[in-house]
Amino acid sequence: AGYFPVYNTDFNFASNQPSKFESTDKWLTGAQVGIDFKITDDLTAKFGIAYYDFSNISGELSDPYTPLTSSDAGSTDSTRPGFAQRGNTYMELRDIVPTAANDFGTKYQYQYYGLASEFRNLTITGRLDYDAYDPVRLSLVGELTKNIAFDEGAINKKAVNNRGPNAGNKPGAFEGGDTAWNLAFTVGKPSMEQFGDWQAGFGYRYVESDAVVDGFTDSDFGGGGTNVQGFLLGGSMAVSSSVRLGLKWMSSDEIIGSPLSTDTLQFDINAKF
Repeated sequence: AGYFPVYNTDFNFASNQPSKFESTDKWLTGAQVGIDFKITDDLTAKFGIAYYDFSNISGELSDPYTPLTSSDAGSTDSTRPGFAQRGNTYMELRDIVPTAANDFGTKYQYQYYGLASEFRNLTITGRLDYDAYDPVRLSLVGELTKNIAFDEGAINKKAVNNRGPNAGNKPGAFEGGDTAWNLAFTVGKPSMEQFGDWQAGFGYRYVESDAVVDGFTDSDFGGGGTNVQGFLLGGSMAVSSSVRLGLKWMSSDEIIGSPLSTDTLQFDINAKF
């Protein structure tokens, strides 16, 4: 278990105004528990469950105001992500009031965007290792996570992306989701410690838009982020006790939205000292 900082707000925010806005530091609280046991002499199982709670990670609508320059901060500008990839659903942060000063909402629409969903993840993992062909091991690994803070109705009212086609003058229905899973099979030496040790594997991954915070997902698969599904195929081989080579093929498609496919061939050299 632990309590970790994700992003700290500037104590001097907004730096160009005499009055300051309330801090909105972002935190992660996490806890994990697991068990492993032998089913037979050659078959070992491991199972775990984890809970991750992100505090202040979602965006908040600002107090109403009328920015006249791009430097006029809103009261909730600091709730926008400090870093992101792609896939999560976003909302407008600034409640911009139409007045004569902004030509009644046609000018000076300086906007920031924040995450539309809160994130509290319940995650289950499992692994089976089969060692009858020692020193070669066969392994099956699976993981399922669900964002139990996901509220489709609330997100639908404010989402600016992850929507279907517009229905006349109305925005399309929200199509995002809250679940992710992956399943992988590997075969080879459990550890890569000497020349000729090898591993190979195949896996499939499915990650809906708001299942997890997209800033923390694998940056290689699908170009990084969420709203992606596809497979991975690869292998690695040790060339010494401290160096190994790897080759991986990843092919993915977006789950919702305009069709987008990403194919990646990745070559790795890993060394330890």
